[in-house]
Amino acid sequence: MENIEKFIGSWTNHSGHILKIYKINHIEVRVDFYPHLGCEPINRELLGRRALSVNMKAILQEQGLQIELGEEGLGPTLELAVTMINNKDYLEPQVVMGLYDDYEDDFGVPWILPLSYFEKLENE
Repeated sequence: MENIEKFIGSWTNHSGHILKIYKINHIEVRVDFYPHLGCEPINRELLGRRALSVNMKAILQEQGLQIELGEEGLGPTLELAVTMINNKDYLEPQVVMGLYDDYEDDFGVPWILPLSYFEKLENE
């Protein structure tokens, strides 16, 4: 299992998306998503309501950090695995279909796409 400390901090990908990952306890963290540095969070659609893409629950599991992008326990989720490239850690993202996903190409979370490796911001 990965060490939770490897995930903590601010990360960006080639699309300019920002993930801010902060620790709650030894296995649970929260995540904020911003489309670009200095932008407001996304207003995401949940079952019958809307919520900002901040304070999203995440938990460390065997496959990596699993972030609830939709309804807690129903998904979809973003899974992040630590991958080393040229002696530097990156987060490899993968969206996992939710329980009520309608098999759309964007898994019901188009705001997280396109996916690419996340690199830790230097000022962290």
